[in-house]
Amino acid sequence: MYELLILGMLMSRDMSGYKLRGVLGSALVPQRKISNGVMYPLLSKLETNGDIVFIENPKDPRNKKLAHITDTGRTLFYQLMQQPVPEGARNESIYRFKFRGMFAVDRTQQQQLLQEYADKVQEDLNIYRKVHAHLSAKLTDEGVNQDALKAGIHSIELSIVICQAKQTWVTQYLSEIQNKESK
Repeated sequence: MYELLILGMLMSRDMSGYKLRGVLGSALVPQRKISNGVMYPLLSKLETNGDIVFIENPKDPRNKKLAHITDTGRTLFYQLMQQPVPEGARNESIYRFKFRGMFAVDRTQQQQLLQEYADKVQEDLNIYRKVHAHLSAKLTDEGVNQDALKAGIHSIELSIVICQAKQTWVTQYLSEIQNKESK
C-alpha cells in the first residue's frame, strides 16, 4: 500500500527518505508518524526490486541521497493506480494515496477514480442517514438513555457532514478536470 504513495511522490521529483516519510505519514488516515523502521526497509525493498535508485543530491553538503523512480518503478506505479481499492479499514488511505498521484495519470483515469470514490462516499452517507433516522426515532422510546442516544446521533451527524464535504470536494475536482478538457 505504501509503495503507491512513495512511487507517486517520486513521479513528481526526487526526494529523500526523510521527506518521503513525512509525506507518507501525512497522507495516512488517520495521520500518524512513520518510523524509520518502516520507511527504510520499504525503500530498500523498492530499490532491490529496481523500482527506485538512490542518487546523490548535489545541493546537499552532507551528500544525502535522494530516491529516484526508475522505468520499472513507473510501470509499477501505473499498475497500482489501476488496481481497484479494496474494501476495508484502509481504503480511505489508499484513495488518498491515489489522489496524490493523479497528476501522473490521464484524465479518464482521474475521472474514474473520483467517481468510484464518490460512489463509495455515497454508500457510506446512505448508511449514516439510515442510522441517524433509526437513532432519532428511538428518542421517543421510554427507558432509553437519552444522553447516550443524543451523543450517538451527534457522532453520526459528524460522519454525515464529513461525507457531504467529501462529495463537495469530488464535485469540484471533477469540474476542474472537465474544465481542463474543454480548454
